[in-house]
Amino acid sequence: MAEARTLTWSGPAAHAARPWRYHLTGYLFVGPALVVLGAFLLYPIGYSVWLSLHEWNGYTPRWGPFVGLANYAALARDEVFWKATVNSLVFVIVRTPLEVGLGFLLALLLNRALPARSLLRTLFFVPVVMSLIVVTIIFQRIYELNTGLLNTFLRGVGLGSLAHPWLGDPATALAAVIAVSVWKNVGFSLVILLAGLQGLPQDVLEAARVDGANAWQLTLKVIAPLMRPILILTALLSIIGGLKVFDLVFIMTRGGPTYSTEVLATMLYRHAFELNEMGVASAIAVILVTLVLGTARAQSFLFRERDT
Repeated sequence: MAEARTLTWSGPAAHAARPWRYHLTGYLFVGPALVVLGAFLLYPIGYSVWLSLHEWNGYTPRWGPFVGLANYAALARDEVFWKATVNSLVFVIVRTPLEVGLGFLLALLLNRALPARSLLRTLFFVPVVMSLIVVTIIFQRIYELNTGLLNTFLRGVGLGSLAHPWLGDPATALAAVIAVSVWKNVGFSLVILLAGLQGLPQDVLEAARVDGANAWQLTLKVIAPLMRPILILTALLSIIGGLKVFDLVFIMTRGGPTYSTEVLATMLYRHAFELNEMGVASAIAVILVTLVLGTARAQSFLFRERDT
């Protein structure tokens, strides 16, 4: 008599056929995280989208009438909105290469056996942990026209003709703010990139040196390709930080002069808490979140594995 055999099968169909009790433990473990995600991320985003379709001053117990896409249409006709959008993009386009590039160069330098290397790492990271209020006050004094350190230095070396109201001129205000942002955040990129350099396979680097690669060839042909994922990640963090910059611009210039440093986040604040137009402010928030999520999506595309 043939011995009875028990057939087992697996795959998506078998996985779907299992009772829900089989997955109950997994749901219980994931449940709290999903609740937190929904409460603090999905719900605020959904509420902002809903509010952007209404008119509300922020004071009445409920939002005002449904206006559809009128808030977005109003932004499309607003010259300040387009100015703020361009400023946000300029902020990102200028800041990101400077921050990541300088961070990479400093990481290459501090990855060598230098005297007081630990002290130098600490000094470069100090601006990252400094209070933003302190940083803005310091640079407001540096940029001051008559007694500021920058203009005093220019006059002292015979370049008084270059002395300038850096934060008071629409032509230079945004560049001055970007310079402060790079100074404050380059240490963060430095730490990430230095950790990446120290994690590179040393046998690959030694093989390149044995093959006769000089420092320039080693950096461009070996180190940079190996560091590509970390460089992309660092650039992504810098782009997201640049898109949502608010406090630095608000404290230093409040978006002026003549909206020359106005960015999307400061415009959002102005509409929400000065003009009491919560619907328009929510529309700006939705646009800003869309830009950030689009950037993250582009980053995931760059990291996508392709079959060879």
